[in-house]
Amino acid sequence: MAELDHWHPVLFADELGKKPAPVRVCDRELVLFRASDGKATLGALADVCPHRGMRLSEGRVEGGRLVCPYHGWSFAPDGEGKCPATPAARPSADAFDVVERYGLVWIKRRGAQAAFPTLDVSGYHLIGKTRQRAEAPLEVTLDNFIEVEHTPEVHALLGYPRERMAEVTCEVTSTETSVRVYNEGPQKALPRPLYTLLQIEPGDSFVDDWTTWFSPVSTVYDQYWLDPATGERRPNALRIAIFFVPVTAGQTDIFALSYALAAPWDRYGLNAFAYLLTRAFVVMELRRDVTLLGKLADKSPELRGKTLSRFDKPLGLARKRIETIYRSRG
Repeated sequence: MAELDHWHPVLFADELGKKPAPVRVCDRELVLFRASDGKATLGALADVCPHRGMRLSEGRVEGGRLVCPYHGWSFAPDGEGKCPATPAARPSADAFDVVERYGLVWIKRRGAQAAFPTLDVSGYHLIGKTRQRAEAPLEVTLDNFIEVEHTPEVHALLGYPRERMAEVTCEVTSTETSVRVYNEGPQKALPRPLYTLLQIEPGDSFVDDWTTWFSPVSTVYDQYWLDPATGERRPNALRIAIFFVPVTAGQTDIFALSYALAAPWDRYGLNAFAYLLTRAFVVMELRRDVTLLGKLADKSPELRGKTLSRFDKPLGLARKRIETIYRSRG
């Protein structure tokens, strides 16, 4: 399965403690564990003992090795096994490359040459991380996140008013490895306190500028506001990185890392409060997206036969790159 040749986030780092943790990615069941001092060395193995098929995630970590709870066979992070009853035996478990970065645990097929994704968040502060599971295939889940026509109906805060969607500009550019979409239009009306929190004014233009990559499938959003009279940017901005991880053919995990520029609240000691509120509404918007995806009547990734709008051009471009880059077909 070529999809596993790319790095995928599968767990938040703080979710992996002393006990092994089962995960599912691209229809493969894996087990993650911390070896050595409990933190420095990570292991990722197929979640099945090669002896008699026991789930290794039901076992324990002992002496830096994952011990199967059935017969006591043990496995190192590289998959090298030991059999207490037959010391000369050389069993092995399927092992995967695994690293911990950005507060996430990532895996890929062992030895695959995919580059690790990089995030440019200099000047930004991490305000939150969340994982949501969409009951929809990878392509259909990604579709929702690479068009803004749904924002009037689905989003409560970040997006455009339905009656003014015709004013929203949408510019799509692409390379062999990416698809970029720049959207600009009037921000939908917000509760008055949020204007103060976001340091914006009623009537401001909202910019949603994102680029989608395909090794792994991920999108980085730059969201900010413009003064419509001068075109100047307001001081606040969000940068949100979302990684789309197939769990099964019909389920997709969404890992989101949310960042914000420093708000001018330091002198009042209110930065933490502002970030908490911002994080809360980012999580809320993601949940609304996931809830909507679960209610789709047609979850087929096939686009032929569907009536598409001017906001849907990225869908076809993304599918081509998923096939050629992510799935290595064609």
